[in-house]
Amino acid sequence: MWSIGPIGFGAPWLLLGLIALPILWLLLRAVPPAPIRRRFPGVALLLGLTDDETQTDRTPWWLLLLRTLAVAAAIVGFAGPVLNPQDRTGGDGPLLVLMDGTWAGASDWTRRIERVDVVLGEALQAGRETAVVVLTDIQAGDLAFRSADAWSAELPNLEPAAWVPDADAVISWADGLGSGFDTYWVSDGLDHPWRAGLLSALQNAGAVSVFEAQRPVFGLRPARFQDGAIALEAVRSRTTGASEATVIGHGLDPSGTPRQLTSGTFVFGDGEKVASIALSLPPELRNRITR
Repeated sequence: MWSIGPIGFGAPWLLLGLIALPILWLLLRAVPPAPIRRRFPGVALLLGLTDDETQTDRTPWWLLLLRTLAVAAAIVGFAGPVLNPQDRTGGDGPLLVLMDGTWAGASDWTRRIERVDVVLGEALQAGRETAVVVLTDIQAGDLAFRSADAWSAELPNLEPAAWVPDADAVISWADGLGSGFDTYWVSDGLDHPWRAGLLSALQNAGAVSVFEAQRPVFGLRPARFQDGAIALEAVRSRTTGASEATVIGHGLDPSGTPRQLTSGTFVFGDGEKVASIALSLPPELRNRITR
């Protein structure tokens, strides 16, 4: 797709028709408007007279401009303009859509599913067979390549898991994939132990495109009781720029009602991967925290 700033065109070659607009202007200007027919009996008295001076009526300039702009708008419309176009998956063979499906992608899972739906739509237009695989739920057997619209109907049933897939199982599955297909990988952005091996196997099979969210993934390490307070450490996957993350402690109040018992904010400076805070609570509330 060819782009001019934020606008892309699906059929940019049609824009060459804009070059012919000056010629169209001259043609419209040379052709006089259609004469107006009116019945006037007295015109018989004018027969036989000659007029030494003649002046051809011309189309008004504003009407010429309006017609030219209408043709230009039609040309641009047929060229398929798209605002802020996204990169399309190229290729013409089978396409594997791979999702990590771990806890790290749960917070924006809806956006990831929407992105997969777009990729499947592009594959359907290109006539490519597709297969969708979630690494936390790998099915035994060969890849089931089929029509993209069949997979689109199953996307609402896909959900992230609270665990990370076993490294040996992922590598073993990847080594048995074979070749002859491209891959669109929706990654959670974490450097899993099996990531490098899986990427190598996919590259041996064909072209690989990776989609990752720009925002960092936050993780919370096990809590520790230190100096009369709850010591917490959080880590993030991307260290570029400063960011904040809020942690909330939930539990039951003395009446047994679920409530927010405490909260704190982790502050990450630019380049920092780890941030820590300490939550001071009375022993009674501290013992009531459940999550």
